[in-house]
Amino acid sequence: MTSEKPEDAAAVERELERIVAEAEAKLAEVRRELAERRRQDAQHAEIDRLEEHLANATVRWEEVRSFFDDVLTQLRRHDDGEHLSE
Repeated sequence: MTSEKPEDAAAVERELERIVAEAEAKLAEVRRELAERRRQDAQHAEIDRLEEHLANATVRWEEVRSFFDDVLTQLRRHDDGEHLSE
């Protein structure tokens, strides 16, 4: 049998709850810091791929330019056809 007094047990329980609360707070802080580091790592990875992103954007702009060139060519053909039928 234990000879521990109820007030001693309550004090131990309060101390354990304090320790657990402190540990949970520290864990939450570590998780926030880890999430921030992962976000920064992802951002740095994207910065490292900036040249690739720019190359892809250049290709896409070339495609847009090509599309507008095709549209203008078709519009000019259409306009020439209308002028011939008038």
